[in-house]
Amino acid sequence: MKHLKTILGIAISAILVYVVLFNPHLGSLLRGEMGLGAALFSDPRIHLEDLETAADILNYWLAGLAVLILIASLFLRAWRWKLIIEQVGPTDFWTVFHAMNAGYLLNNVLPFRAGELLRGIIVGRRSDLPAAATITSVVVERIFDMAGLAVAFGVVLAFFPFPGWIRGAGGIIALAIVVMLIVGIILSHQQERLKAWHERISGGNRGFVIKLREKVLELLEGLSVLKSRSAMIHIAWSTLVLWAAYIFIMQVVMTAFGFTDGTYPLLADMHFIKAGAMTMITALGFAIPSAPGGVGTYHASVLLGLSWFDVPEGMGVIFAAVMHAVNYITLSLAGVLGLWRLKLSFRDVIQTSKEAAEEPDPA
Repeated sequence: MKHLKTILGIAISAILVYVVLFNPHLGSLLRGEMGLGAALFSDPRIHLEDLETAADILNYWLAGLAVLILIASLFLRAWRWKLIIEQVGPTDFWTVFHAMNAGYLLNNVLPFRAGELLRGIIVGRRSDLPAAATITSVVVERIFDMAGLAVAFGVVLAFFPFPGWIRGAGGIIALAIVVMLIVGIILSHQQERLKAWHERISGGNRGFVIKLREKVLELLEGLSVLKSRSAMIHIAWSTLVLWAAYIFIMQVVMTAFGFTDGTYPLLADMHFIKAGAMTMITALGFAIPSAPGGVGTYHASVLLGLSWFDVPEGMGVIFAAVMHAVNYITLSLAGVLGLWRLKLSFRDVIQTSKEAAEEPDPA
């Protein structure tokens, strides 16, 4: 099943990369008006003059500013994740920071977003905490990300007329977040009762079912942050700041391309809101199965979003490539630094995951 998902993701990415680069004429092919090669590859969306125009108008200082904002957001994300983990036990900020960035690097090169699992394992082992609990903390962090996305989507929706299918997707995501938060809060408040029940019926036995229940209880420890009102307040404001930063990064790069200077009338006003609309559609694009790093799905979602504002396809393709590069290269380099600071190689990380699966976690 895992291999099938990998193949499916790569296939979707390959198809979308092709669609981003070329405008297929399938109708002409079926009518016999064009051969296969001409129908599929004779109409590229990007031309040499598009590259020359982009090189002339791109403000590299603003592009650099976008990179700096993204780097700054990594520190806030690490602080927020550390706050979640500390409800389980103490950990060091730099361990969390570098493990998080190493996870992003691994997400960019491994399927199934494996970096999310591995960064939780790394922090658990380095901080002498149950790996199951630190892995759950990653899930909790992502739920808060989705909650922030839902809030940002609601604000943008008040000013921007999204297509109906996007509004529907946003509604489904919001409902899913509410359900996950309710279930998480209920389970977090039942931890002590579940532990007492487990100890009462275990009777000192160490069979498979007993060990499985212990793992489940360790997983539930990662939900402890949902019981802390002060932690929830800090997580809430930091999540909103993070989404505002991501929207601002989009706006900065759009400005760097001259999209907001009146060249395209539909982008001449409400810059932050329209950058927010672009951020929302790219966030939904990341939810589509793809090759590692969101190749293809990210580019296609950016191209779709820019089509709402009548941005020419060639310029849209270049903008998508630059935005993806800003994220991919920055996060990958931060991840390389993280592995170096943690004194880990790629092989070490894979071995760590195998050992965590085979050995009991620290209690």
